[in-house]
Amino acid sequence: MAPILRMSTTIYIDDTGTPSQKSKSKYDSGDWSTWSCIILKPEYKLIYEQKAKDLFEEYNKIYGIKEFHFTEILSGKKPFRKVSLDDRLEIFFKFAKLYRLCHAPIIVQSLTSDDMVRNKMPYLKYLKVDNFDFSKHSDMALWFLLEKTVKHLRENPDYPLLSKIFIDEGRQKPNTTQKINILEGVSEKSEIKYVSSKDEILIQLIDFIAFSLNRMRWILMNNKKSKLDFELLRIISYANFDIINLEKIEYDKTSNSSEDYDKYLRKTYDKNGNLSDSDLEKIKEKMKSSL
Repeated sequence: MAPILRMSTTIYIDDTGTPSQKSKSKYDSGDWSTWSCIILKPEYKLIYEQKAKDLFEEYNKIYGIKEFHFTEILSGKKPFRKVSLDDRLEIFFKFAKLYRLCHAPIIVQSLTSDDMVRNKMPYLKYLKVDNFDFSKHSDMALWFLLEKTVKHLRENPDYPLLSKIFIDEGRQKPNTTQKINILEGVSEKSEIKYVSSKDEILIQLIDFIAFSLNRMRWILMNNKKSKLDFELLRIISYANFDIINLEKIEYDKTSNSSEDYDKYLRKTYDKNGNLSDSDLEKIKEKMKSSL
C-alpha cells in the first residue's frame, strides 16, 4: 500500500518598517519594526501557490522579472524601472485579488523603542533566548509574533500540525534554520526555516501584505496625501486583509490626519493600560540621564 501523504499548515513570515524615516505622528519614534505572517491551511497553500506562479509567469514573459518585490514595484526600480505607474499599480491590484481568493488569516506585530517603555517591559532587553536578542526590538517583535501564532494554532485545531514555518532571509542566511522552544509541538522540529523569496514564491505574497500594511500605516500617520496614496489605500482596502489581532476602522479621506491617527492610538494605549505620554517622557529622560 502506498504511503498516505499528510499535508500540514504552512506559515510565511516577512518583516517591514520605515528605517531612518519619521512621520508626523507623535507616536512615531522613527524605529518601527513590524513582522507579519500569513497562516495557510493545505488547500489555501495550493490555491495561492498556483495563482502566484501564474502571475510570475505572466510578468516574467513581459519584463523578465525574477520575483515580485513590492518596494521595487512601487518605486519603479530594477526590473520595474521602465514600467509605467499604472502597470505597477495593476500588480498591486492583482495581488489584492489573489489574497481575496481565500482570505487567509494574518497576524501582525509592530514594536518601537518607545513601545518597550510604554508597555512597561524595558527589563526584557536583558533577555537572550533561542538566538533572540531582546535588546533589539525587531527580535522582540518577531518573538511576540511567533507567540501569537502559536496561540492561534493551538486554539484552532482545524489547522493540521506540525506546521512548516518559512521566514524571508535577512535575519539569517537562506536555507538555515532556527530552533525555538515555544514552537514545540507546533512546527516541524520546533524550527523556522529562512528562505529566499525566489525559492518560496509565497514569501512574495507575505511581502505584498507586509509592504501594503506598512504603507497604509505610513500614509495614515502623515497629513499630506497624494493621489497615489489614495489609490494605494483603495487597493489595500479592496484586499480586505483578515488580520486577526488588529481592529478595522473606517477611513474618511476628507478629514483624516496624523492627529486623528494619534487619538485612536492613545485610546488604544489607555484601553491596554499603557503609560501616559507624560509618564513615558519622564522615564525616557531618566534613562538618558543615567547613560
